[in-house]
Amino acid sequence: MEQDIVIQSSAEVVLTATLVIFAVAMLLEGFIPARKPAGSMLWRWSNNFSLGLVSWYTSAVVSTLFVVWLASWTQVANIGLLSKIDAGPVVGFFALLTATQFLSYWVHRAFHRWAWLWPLHVIHHSDTEVDASTTYRHHPLEPLISLPLAAPIVLALGVSPESALAYRLFDVGIQVFSHSNLRLPMPMERVLRRFILTPDFHRVHHCAESHYTNSNYGSLVPWFDYLFGTAKHRNVEDHKDMTLGLEYLRETRDQRLDKLIFAPLRVPGLIRSTAASATNNTPMDDADALAAKVPSH
Repeated sequence: MEQDIVIQSSAEVVLTATLVIFAVAMLLEGFIPARKPAGSMLWRWSNNFSLGLVSWYTSAVVSTLFVVWLASWTQVANIGLLSKIDAGPVVGFFALLTATQFLSYWVHRAFHRWAWLWPLHVIHHSDTEVDASTTYRHHPLEPLISLPLAAPIVLALGVSPESALAYRLFDVGIQVFSHSNLRLPMPMERVLRRFILTPDFHRVHHCAESHYTNSNYGSLVPWFDYLFGTAKHRNVEDHKDMTLGLEYLRETRDQRLDKLIFAPLRVPGLIRSTAASATNNTPMDDADALAAKVPSH
């Protein structure tokens, strides 16, 4: 019974934190924006939030319930490395953060590299502006692929429910923060981007030029981008006018909810893995070349 209360309360905590963080981020975007948005923000937001309801519930609520429940079970069963050495919640948090971010980094690279995964991820990248509303702009199927990957890490580490909840709160906060259209003082930006994902660092990943899109893969921390040489930066002036999104799916109608859901079916080049491997391009590179041939729906 006590375990059930802990699990349920953790979901409520993350849910409340998500709403508060979103509200604060969108308020700050109005005062210190990094760039002036183009087009109708209301149109983007309405479609982003409509699409995001499913992925947000899966990513924020279901993920929290799953991870905290699994962590609670490892404590009861006394399995996992950290439960054996009686490590505290702080050690558990950093161990979970490091392990999940290492896996997340490579999974994210796979979403960009493998032609059968990129069509799902393309919805997130097709947003022509990036702000807090972009955070949960994912195809409903994408979180279902990513979510189960946390299970072996939690089981192997045996982290406490407190560590798992702290990680989920950190996840929610950094995800919203890194997608926000915020202008940080450059000294602060330079320091923070060594430790966590900042808006400028992650905005480069959303640039329409493929060599930038295929960089900065970290979802919460940039450590593995620096380690594996995929970190890229752009100067402050570039951020003000660089083209965000992709080189295709840029029409206003492409941002409509039904178009977003069925977007993976609209770009046949994205699923031609043989073409990608033959040319040594990513699926995105092939899509750039084939986008003009894709029929409009």
